[in-house]
Amino acid sequence: MKKLILILVAAMLAPTISFAQAKVTNSTSGMITIKPVDKGAELMIPPHRTLTASFAPSSGVFKFYLFYYEGSTEKSAGLIEKSINKGGFEITKADQSGQKQALAKTTEIGIMPKSKSYTGSSSNPTTTLVLIDSSDYKVVALDSPFVGTALAPNQTSMRQYTVETGQIEITFKHDVVKEGEDMAKGRKYRQSVYSGIIVEGQTTLVLKNENLMELKGEPIETLAKSLIPYKFTFSAGPWKGQALRTGDYTKKAQLSEGFNSLSIQFVGSDGLKYQADIEVIVTKHDKPLFFRESDIVNKKVIKQ
Repeated sequence: MKKLILILVAAMLAPTISFAQAKVTNSTSGMITIKPVDKGAELMIPPHRTLTASFAPSSGVFKFYLFYYEGSTEKSAGLIEKSINKGGFEITKADQSGQKQALAKTTEIGIMPKSKSYTGSSSNPTTTLVLIDSSDYKVVALDSPFVGTALAPNQTSMRQYTVETGQIEITFKHDVVKEGEDMAKGRKYRQSVYSGIIVEGQTTLVLKNENLMELKGEPIETLAKSLIPYKFTFSAGPWKGQALRTGDYTKKAQLSEGFNSLSIQFVGSDGLKYQADIEVIVTKHDKPLFFRESDIVNKKVIKQ
């Protein structure tokens, strides 16, 4: 009788087993996808971003398949094991190559599950739809299923996307200044998360102004110190025109609490002139901010 009671209790508790979460930081310069071995939902992470992944608890170790991209070609780095430290871990270039990774393990290509680019790993029905920007702002999607899609106000994506039904969350980077308004002080950017429900037969996902206001942060007056190992000039943002050397401070300026993107120009160690973004998350305690070389993204040559 006692055994029967224990079996019944175990059966009742089994469906309520919770999934742990870990903050995963992509420290590489390219997009990556992680696919947990425990059938948890796969996660696509843009470069230099941190997102939260769910996995079945297993002694503080997260096991997953790692995929990265060379152009539009998906590459597999095999099976990776990461110990959770202070609630998260980091994916580096070494993880993609299998170097300096004590816990890394690779499996035979023939038995490795294929990563699905956008539809996740559940068995939910899918629908095909387009993204429509009905807001007053230019936007770009930073994660799946529309990663990389950039739209102007009243523009519709050229391609269609296959999306699983159910809840969806998409992170967008967008202008703070409305299209057509005065941008003499330079562009500012903010990051917002669209959260909604996708149903079977849905053909459009419409982005509105209210979807971009949810993460609007309060203005924070701060200054910043450059720890970047070369001189640069701000080409957009509240410090437009100001030049900094390593160790210099900016003037005080107002930034938004949360995500901010600032454009800079500099001459690299190779003698080429570059334009890039500095992407930082600002909190009320960041006085001053610190700009590091790892904050630089979207770097491109503008002069040989």
